[in-house]
Amino acid sequence: MKVLNLFQSGDGSWVTSATLLAILEKIKAPEASVLYIHTGLNFGTPNPDLGRKELLGHIYGLIASLGVPTICFPTFTFSFCNGEDYNVQASRSRMGALNEYVRGLPESVRSEDPLMSSVALGEDLDLVRNLGKDSIGAKSTFDKLHKRGADAKFLFFGVTVSDCFTYTHYVEERLNTPYRYNRAFSGRITDDGRSWLDTYRLFVRYRGVVPSPSGLLESDLVRRGLLRKEACGGASIACLAEPDGYATIVEHLTANVNCYIAEDPGDRNIEFTAHNMVAL
Repeated sequence: MKVLNLFQSGDGSWVTSATLLAILEKIKAPEASVLYIHTGLNFGTPNPDLGRKELLGHIYGLIASLGVPTICFPTFTFSFCNGEDYNVQASRSRMGALNEYVRGLPESVRSEDPLMSSVALGEDLDLVRNLGKDSIGAKSTFDKLHKRGADAKFLFFGVTVSDCFTYTHYVEERLNTPYRYNRAFSGRITDDGRSWLDTYRLFVRYRGVVPSPSGLLESDLVRRGLLRKEACGGASIACLAEPDGYATIVEHLTANVNCYIAEDPGDRNIEFTAHNMVAL
């Protein structure tokens, strides 16, 4: 593979395709059977000699070259939460430029979930098919990842666990944490010309509950040696095995059910408003 300059760091050095590949191999990302990838591409200034689509294509090609049988990307829209209909083929994701690029590839398969869709490429397309109506509960993509166990890993590509580890909320749902509740959202789904009304549920926070900025989960995963993390330009790349993430979150919530929140008014107000919702 030709070595390309992709991002220029603040000190003038380049993050190259070889840099990224070496880090991905060091953190053992290729050893997964399923790689669920959160992205941010915050490594530095993109090479101005590369067009946006060209840059994204090179990065995706690099990840695909790892040979992982199945790769997944979140393409959440929270469409029904935002009062919008959901089109499987056309609804854009705000989960990052690379995720949106991959969503548009002809070989990608996207779930029908109008709240928290994902795309999958490769062998295990059941991860985004035959899902239930609980977007982050039973029969969701995250539930299927949990059932894959040690075969599944999470990759944080230019972002951190503290930035975006949505899987944490799946574990909260499984443990029925008291500061969240299941709320139904309805709207219209369109898929390949078919259109229908549907209802999905999401494990949302009660009004007034504020997430904690402590970074407890990431710091503890690093301390225990479970999160393989390497600096890269102005950001980092990290990899975590699903069983290690699940067990650590369960341990934290069992010891202190409020460990991931900073404030809980306790009045269990279910008033819900959303405008351009992009996170749970």
